[in-house]
Amino acid sequence: MNKTNHVQLRLATHGAALCFVGIASAWMWPNFAAFPAMETCSMIAGYLSFVFIGLSLLIGPIKSWLPGRLTTACLSIRRDVGIWAGLTGLLHVALVLVLFDGEPNLFIVTGNQADKASGWLGLFLLAPPDPGMWPLPNWSFSGVANYLGAIAFCLLLALVCTSSNRAEKWLGGSSWKRLHLSNPWLLLLVLFHGLIYVQSIKGEPHSFSDLLVFAAIVWLARSVSFVQTVRKRRR
Repeated sequence: MNKTNHVQLRLATHGAALCFVGIASAWMWPNFAAFPAMETCSMIAGYLSFVFIGLSLLIGPIKSWLPGRLTTACLSIRRDVGIWAGLTGLLHVALVLVLFDGEPNLFIVTGNQADKASGWLGLFLLAPPDPGMWPLPNWSFSGVANYLGAIAFCLLLALVCTSSNRAEKWLGGSSWKRLHLSNPWLLLLVLFHGLIYVQSIKGEPHSFSDLLVFAAIVWLARSVSFVQTVRKRRR
């Protein structure tokens, strides 16, 4: 693929991703009418990030089923889809931090109702029992979800920051590859983070199927591709 075609492909990928974000946001927005607008934006961004992570994992199996001449194009698309996963994930986290730093706080109805630390630290810590003591870890249902989300965000940020040829050269091919092979773990972290919040956020449209069905499709496609690869190597 020459440079001109590569640039055109990247522009087309980013354009398609932007259109997808707009259409998906418009489709989901009415379903979150019971929530404040900022929280709605945060939840939609979280769903979109999960979808983009899953799509980046689907491109691998799809690539193996296509002619070899399309491999370079698929790798370029996967990288740009991963960048959009990072952008929407960053938006989700930023809005959550703003929500917890002021009003309104997230609309959570279950979990430990003990006093939490002030501001966004309340996502992870409980208020100290006595003045002068350190805050305590928040091991409530939603607190564990927040820890999983924080780990997922750090991993996602690392992947996005190294999604360039320059970063690949700086890290070295083997180290870069090991880092970017962590995508399946990222999907699992976000999946469990989302499932816990589905259980601990009040009302519809949240449901386990929002996350589990898509995750099952991703893992099925990757499993089929893995089995096919193993069979080819044994021949």
